[in-house]
Amino acid sequence: MAKRKPKLTRQKAEWVEGRDTYLVGEPLRLNPLYADRKAEEAEREVRKMHLDISKQVRELFKTEMAKETIQEIAMDASITSAARVLTNQLKAKWGKRFNEFSKSFVGEIFDDITKITADDMDKSMQKMTGQTQIRASTLSPATKDIIKAGTVQATSLIKSISGEYIGQVQEALMRSITSTQGSYTATMEAIDSMLQGRYKKYKNKAKNITLDQTKKAYSSISESRMKSVGLVEYRWRHAGGSQEPREYHKHTLNGQVFRLDDPPIIDPKTGQRGHPGDAINCNCYKVPVFRFQEKR
Repeated sequence: MAKRKPKLTRQKAEWVEGRDTYLVGEPLRLNPLYADRKAEEAEREVRKMHLDISKQVRELFKTEMAKETIQEIAMDASITSAARVLTNQLKAKWGKRFNEFSKSFVGEIFDDITKITADDMDKSMQKMTGQTQIRASTLSPATKDIIKAGTVQATSLIKSISGEYIGQVQEALMRSITSTQGSYTATMEAIDSMLQGRYKKYKNKAKNITLDQTKKAYSSISESRMKSVGLVEYRWRHAGGSQEPREYHKHTLNGQVFRLDDPPIIDPKTGQRGHPGDAINCNCYKVPVFRFQEKR
């Protein structure tokens, strides 16, 4: 049960008196353009790393241009050793860069979303009760804990990208040097293809992590803000527009009212419970509601 109830204006209070009804607020839904913009920032950082790695790997092999076959290169232990040294240096360099980037990047996201959720909750409460009841600077201890935990998790995920990416590049580069048959040109084509493949993989990973963590930050902070003003229920809304909508979300959950402390089943196949947006790539959202029951 909520520890407090939303305060109503006199007009709203008179309207609900004697009624068995819901007061409905504005939807709590993160603007997808914001999430997309932050995802693009993460992708650009991965691209910078990719371009640096590609350039330095090509420069490493320039000295081997005179050799006729890759077999000669493979027999020369110096190229293998040099490639390992280079990738270790790149791992250290970009590990530091991503450590710094992840802290500032994630910090900006949570600062932005803290303000966005305050504005969205303010609009929702004004529609529901007729008056403002929340300020961006007002954070409950629970909300502060959520922000702290979410920041740590998101920072760790973004930071890990460089180490995983360059680790895979190093392994693939060693295999290319020792196992590829053919000319130097053929070897470099194979390495370029490998680098492009790893870049595409980790660019998409950076995008997906950012979208997921941004959405989760909005959801968890907005839920905490709801509780802090005495709201414990919401109406599930299906976003629509998806080429492959979840039929269960669209036809079963959509329009139903649920409690924050009693999440519904969101995947009937696994029995997983959650709120709008908890399932992977779910764009459903909450509409805060408060029920007034007729006194008997």
